[in-house]
Amino acid sequence: MKTLAAIAGVTTMVVVGLVHGQSKTDPALDKLASEFAATFNAKDAVKLASFYADDAVVMSPGEPMITGRASIEARYRGEFKQGLTNLQLRPIESALSGTHAFEVGTSSVALDSPSGLLSTSGKYAVIYKRVGKNWKIAYDIYTSD
Repeated sequence: MKTLAAIAGVTTMVVVGLVHGQSKTDPALDKLASEFAATFNAKDAVKLASFYADDAVVMSPGEPMITGRASIEARYRGEFKQGLTNLQLRPIESALSGTHAFEVGTSSVALDSPSGLLSTSGKYAVIYKRVGKNWKIAYDIYTSD
């Protein structure tokens, strides 16, 4: 129940921020987004999974939720084998609030296929939670345009 209340609080921060037209990002979360994209583009599934909390949930379009760091790592290994590359994250807004934080933005990623690079764009929302002294992804939600 405590987690639900925290998520509701972070969701409220997102909605209020978007309604008021605020478009600022937190430098610490911008740095995490940059490191996440660089790790993705290096195709390092182990390190990429370390950005997530042990009980994290990834919600991708048209697929069941992926729960847990080990399952998330396996998912990224599969995506890298399929040829996903060149992830770019562009945070639009992010903020920290106590033990939780959020980030919303736009993204693009490419698929290295026999016919060349095929790119797609989308949007995402990430909810972080504080784990020790670090911010870890608790929920990762994204979709394509």
